[in-house]
Amino acid sequence: MSVKHFHHLGLAIPDVPTQKKFYEDFGLIGEEIENRAIMRCIGRDQDQLLLTEGPERKLSHVSYGADDEGLAAVKNNIEASNLATEIDCPKDTPYEGIWIQDFEGDVYNVNISEAAPSKGGISPSIAHEAFQANGPGHYDRVNKKGSIAYDTTPEPHRLGHMVQFTTSLEKKIAFYRDVLGLKLTDTSEGLIAFLRTAGGCDHHTVGFLETDKTGFHHASFEMDNVDHVGLGGQGMLEKGYRNGWGLGRHALGSNFFWYIRDPHDGLCEFFADMDYIADDDAWEAKDWPMDVGFYLWGPNPPEEFGMNYEGCKTTTKPGAGGKGARN
Repeated sequence: MSVKHFHHLGLAIPDVPTQKKFYEDFGLIGEEIENRAIMRCIGRDQDQLLLTEGPERKLSHVSYGADDEGLAAVKNNIEASNLATEIDCPKDTPYEGIWIQDFEGDVYNVNISEAAPSKGGISPSIAHEAFQANGPGHYDRVNKKGSIAYDTTPEPHRLGHMVQFTTSLEKKIAFYRDVLGLKLTDTSEGLIAFLRTAGGCDHHTVGFLETDKTGFHHASFEMDNVDHVGLGGQGMLEKGYRNGWGLGRHALGSNFFWYIRDPHDGLCEFFADMDYIADDDAWEAKDWPMDVGFYLWGPNPPEEFGMNYEGCKTTTKPGAGGKGARN
């Protein structure tokens, strides 16, 4: 075991205030310092997104937390690998720990940290009422209304995972597995792969899509349940943001999803009810056909869902194509 948890990710974008406002409308809280912004989930003392100003949209870095032993293991893995090089800390995103550049130029930070308590995950910091569903022979909700109020404010609890574009799925898997110490969870036809941290984790903390260049696809935040996913996505459309894809349910990971397109053509996902792997030895990684591995149900994904918009220089503010508030 090397890294222990997904800590945060960094994005460079042309318009930091507009991107910050997007994430605040999404449900995060932010602090702007000069030309940077730090985004966190309510009730979680851990950076989740670090936004810096740049001429075009770019994934600036990905950060994982480790203990002392894990950090030492990562350093040894770097020395033994031809896929990674240790580099100096970037000036625009100073963060403790070690910094790594992989075989295609993507940058990573590994710092000594424990995952900060959050309102989500397998051991939340607050009590949650269980989501109850009624199905034939299994009526969990009796003498009680199930639907929540329309004006419920959905709240993202933690950064659960991200998806990156890569020019080589095979090498990217090898880097994350052999250098950072993640476990392969599932793949699909040599085009998509999902990995997780070892020792008890969601189905994935990172996914990859193979294309002709690297880049950022989406960040994903855990919600209470499918109702909060639905209200979150609906609320973003009402604020004038562009629909990315949803509502639906993925097949690999099994999570409910709703993606919203951000002002610099990335995506941000509300998710709930993801598969959890407590015993690494009990899970067998499989390669799934694309027609059963992508999604279980939902609207057909738009053509642009899988497009790589890394290098976007334009900013699309809310209101362009928004459906407006529901009366």
